[in-house]
Amino acid sequence: MFFNQLGQYSSAIHYAEKLKNSKPSKRNTCLANGLAIEAQLGLNQLEVDSPSLQTAVASCDEEVIMEGFIHSFIATKYLRDGKTREVYEQLTPSLASIEQTRYPRLIAEVYATLASAYLLDNRIGEARLKAEKIVNLAKGLGNTQAIVTAYKVLYEIADLSGDYKTALDYHIKYAQADKAYLDDIKTKHLAFQLAEHQAAEQKSRIALLDRQNNLLLTEQQLARIQAENNRLFISLLIAIITLLGFWAYKSWTIQKRLKQLAEYDALTHVFNRGHFTQVAQSALSYCESSEVDLSYILFDLDNFKQINDKYGHAIGDWVLKKVAKACQAQGRKNDIFARIGGEEFCIALPGCDLKTAIKLAEACREAIATIDCSATGHEFNVTASFGITDTQMSGYKLERLINDADSAMYQSKETGRDRLCIFDPEAKRTIPQASHSLLSL
Repeated sequence: MFFNQLGQYSSAIHYAEKLKNSKPSKRNTCLANGLAIEAQLGLNQLEVDSPSLQTAVASCDEEVIMEGFIHSFIATKYLRDGKTREVYEQLTPSLASIEQTRYPRLIAEVYATLASAYLLDNRIGEARLKAEKIVNLAKGLGNTQAIVTAYKVLYEIADLSGDYKTALDYHIKYAQADKAYLDDIKTKHLAFQLAEHQAAEQKSRIALLDRQNNLLLTEQQLARIQAENNRLFISLLIAIITLLGFWAYKSWTIQKRLKQLAEYDALTHVFNRGHFTQVAQSALSYCESSEVDLSYILFDLDNFKQINDKYGHAIGDWVLKKVAKACQAQGRKNDIFARIGGEEFCIALPGCDLKTAIKLAEACREAIATIDCSATGHEFNVTASFGITDTQMSGYKLERLINDADSAMYQSKETGRDRLCIFDPEAKRTIPQASHSLLSL
């Protein structure tokens, strides 16, 4: 259903076949046939006299709503071909049972097809009646093609009758409804493209982690994310099927969830790498134009793979959540905090000098080191190694800031872990920063 509404009919046919084959039942067969008919008619791969249409109708003898939709799909095809008599023959016998379903979307689509056919045949009164009924149903429908069609029919009827004031009013409503409907379609397309972009970006991240010899950790992380995405996708399909009557509300929640997935890490609820890059680039541009500093902190949990291997990945996930929560409590509201992969986190600090960044990094280091892990049923410590730089040392290029902070962080690991190191651009090295040295700042 999602792909049909996007016009991605080939994908819709693919999933209709999966529905029919993976969970065979009379109801699933009916739903799969109906959705496949809609997609095939949208691709102009099916003629209205095809035997598969009658097979689809016969498979839905107990599913009145889907049977009504199939009749509506066929009638729409007749209407596009200008065959109004066939439209009436297709819809009139089943109109009463369709109305008895009290399902607004189906009724509105049928009325819209009939109203357009009546108008083509110059049956003005009947066309106006059906269009007005659609308008009365509009409150529970949201932005649909049926509403657009209804206002277009009412506008054309008023125009033909010479009532130009009414025609103008309906034309304005028609234009508004058409724009709202197209905006909804555009939003769904953008969400679909965003999901494809995120999938491509994630594959690139997997390749990078593989080159860094973290293949095992990457595969586990990818499997967890993929499983969560599959659960979300299945939940979305179930919600669409079971809550069709509340489609307008569901569309809003889907858009909100897609935005959440696009911008935030699913486990820790801080920014993910992709969204962090966008926000940090904007912050750097602003700081450069305003001639203010920006500091950058990069830290990595020490021996995190040992925690996963010894206590399991559920404990590892618990640690990542605790670390994110502990560090968020130390910073400012405008700090840009993100998990950029595995056990690695970063903080961009707009308008913050190096001295303040060191204090924040030390506060985060102490907060991580004092995490009480007894709730997991195991006794172990959590520490992290930090690398720090700022725009005075590394400039206003995000890639340079990341590389310099990364060098400083690896110096922290090489000099004993659980400490801070500051990047030194002149010496081409990093300056170790003992945790107690903040007392001298």
